[in-house]
Amino acid sequence: MKNLILMTVIGIILFMSRGIVGPINSLYVESLGANYVLIGVLGAITALTTIVFSYVWGRLSDRQGKRKLFLVGGLAVLALTSGLMMIAPNYVYLFPLNVLGAAAQAAYAVVSLALIGDILEQSAAARGRQMGIYRGLGSLGFGVLAFFSGSVADRFSLRATFGFSAGFLIVGLILALLVEESASHPAREAMSAAQVTSQMPATPSTALPLSPLFISMFLWSLVTGAVYAVWANYMVGELAFTQGQMSRLWGLASFSEFPLMILAGALSDRIGRPATLSLGFFAWTLVFLGYVATPVMPWIVVVQLIRAFAYSAFTAASMTYAAEVRAKAQRGRISGLYSSAGSIGAILGSTMGGALAQFAGTPTMILANAVLIFGGGLYLAIVSLQHRRQVIVKV
Repeated sequence: MKNLILMTVIGIILFMSRGIVGPINSLYVESLGANYVLIGVLGAITALTTIVFSYVWGRLSDRQGKRKLFLVGGLAVLALTSGLMMIAPNYVYLFPLNVLGAAAQAAYAVVSLALIGDILEQSAAARGRQMGIYRGLGSLGFGVLAFFSGSVADRFSLRATFGFSAGFLIVGLILALLVEESASHPAREAMSAAQVTSQMPATPSTALPLSPLFISMFLWSLVTGAVYAVWANYMVGELAFTQGQMSRLWGLASFSEFPLMILAGALSDRIGRPATLSLGFFAWTLVFLGYVATPVMPWIVVVQLIRAFAYSAFTAASMTYAAEVRAKAQRGRISGLYSSAGSIGAILGSTMGGALAQFAGTPTMILANAVLIFGGGLYLAIVSLQHRRQVIVKV
C-alpha cells in the first residue's frame, strides 16, 4: 500500500511538471527560432530516443531486478534537463536536451508501469478501475497545471514554466527515494514463468494477444503525435485564441480525464480492453473532425470534453492491458515494447504532422488523421468480436 501511494503521488507530480509546459512547449520552441518542420523533427528525434531506451530500460529492469534505480535516475535527469531547457539560448540546444530528457522519461515510464503492474497483480476483477484511478489522478495534476500554463507564461515568460517543471520533478525525485524495492527478482522468476502465470487471477484479458496492444499504441501515438505537435500553434496562430485560452482548453480536457479515466477503466473491466480501445478511437475521430468543423466557442469546449473521454478510454484500457498481459518476470520488457511502439508512432506522426501542416495546411493534416484513427477503431472492434467468440467457444 505504501508503494502504491508513493507511486500515485509521484505520478501526479510528474504530470504536473508536464502540464505546466505541455500546452506551450511548441510555442517555446517556435519562440527560439524553429518553424513547424523543425518542431516536427525535434519531436521525431525525441521519439526515436524513446524507442531505443524504452526497450533497453525494460530489459535491464527485468534482468537486474532493480526497478527503483531506473525510477530515481529517470526523475533526476528529467529535473536536470527541464532546468537546462529554461536557459537554452536558441532551439539548437533543445535537440540534445530533448534526447537526454527522452531517455530519462523512458526510464520512468517503463519502470513505473511495471511497478504498478506488480502492485495490481493481486487484483482479479478491478484492475482497469484501479489503473484508471492511478492514471486519472495523474491527468488531474496535468490538467490543473495545464489550465494555468498559458497564464503563467503570459505573466512571467515561456521560459519560467520550465523552471517550475524542474521544481516539481525534484519533489518527485525525493519521494522516489522512499519507494521500497521488492525482495523478488524478476530475472529469477522468469525460470518459473509458467508457475507465476498460473498464480495470477484469471481474466479474459489474460488470453489476449500482444499484437492489438502494440498496434493500437502505435496508431494512437501516430495520430496524436501528428495533431498535437502543432495544435497549440494552430489554436493561437491560425484560430486567434490567446495563449491563456488555449492552455485552459487543454487543461479542461486533462482535468476532465480524472473521473473519465476511472469510468473508462471500469468499462474496460466490463466490456474488455479491445472494445474500450475501439470506443476510444471512434471518439478520437469525432475530436479531430471537431477541430476542423467547429473550432469556435462554445463548441470547442464540447470537443475538448469528448477528447477527455477519448484519451481516458485509450489510456486506462491500454495501460491495464500492458500491465496484465504477461507475468511479473516479463513485465518490464512488455512495458518497454509498449512504450517503443508508441514512440515509433510518435516519430512518424510528429514528422508527418509538422510537414503536412506546413505544406498542405493544418486542417488537411487533422482530417487525414481522423481517417486513420477511424480505421483503427474498426480494427479493434473486429479484434474484440473475435476474442469474445474465442471465450465463448472455450466456455
